[in-house]
Amino acid sequence: MKALLLLLLAAAAYGQVPEPCRTPSVFESNIGVQDSSRGFYVRAKLSYDRYNMRIRRIEEVDESRTGKEFFDVLYLHNTVPGKEYRFNLRTKQCETRELNYPFRPLEVPPNATHMGDFTIGTKGAPHEGVEVSLWGDRNQEEGTEWVGSFTSTGCVPVSDMFYSQRTGRVTTEFFDVTLGIADANVFIPPRECMGPPPPLPPH
Repeated sequence: MKALLLLLLAAAAYGQVPEPCRTPSVFESNIGVQDSSRGFYVRAKLSYDRYNMRIRRIEEVDESRTGKEFFDVLYLHNTVPGKEYRFNLRTKQCETRELNYPFRPLEVPPNATHMGDFTIGTKGAPHEGVEVSLWGDRNQEEGTEWVGSFTSTGCVPVSDMFYSQRTGRVTTEFFDVTLGIADANVFIPPRECMGPPPPLPPH
C-alpha cells in the first residue's frame, strides 16, 4: 500500500512538470541582438520560417568601433550546403558564404528544463502584464548553453540567450511579433547577390 502511494505521488509530481510549449513555426518580428563577445548591437526586422529552415534579417548594426552599418541578410539552411547572403545596403556589395553549422530553431528544445514563470509588467492587473515561462538547456557534448522565455499563451518568443564557442554569448529580444509571412518573396536572395545574368543565346 505504501509503495502504491509513493508511486501515485511520484506520478502526480511528474504530471505537474510543464512540458515544452510549441512556438509558432512562421512569424515576423522586430528584434534586438546583443553580441557581447564581438561588441555590437543589432536592430533588425526578422522573418522566420521553421518549416523550410529560412531566416531573413534587415539589420542596423551598431558597432562600438566602426559606427553603424546596414545589411540585408538571408540564411538558407534548406540547401546543401546552406547559404548565407549578406548584402551591404550602404556599399551595395554582396557576400555569399556557406553555412557550416546547423539550423537552430527559435523554440524550446525537447529536453529543456522549466525554470519558472513570471510576469512582464504589472502582476494581477487586467491587461497590464504578460505571463511568461522561462526555460533552459545545456548540451555538454556540444558546449552550448541556452535560456529562453516565451509567453504562456501562444508560446511566442520573448528572449533568447545562446552561448557556443562559435558564437560566444548572444542575447536576442523579440518585439511586435506577427504570425505568418507578409511577403513570400522575402526568402529570395537579393538580385545583387545572384551575379550577372547569363548571356543570351545567339540567333
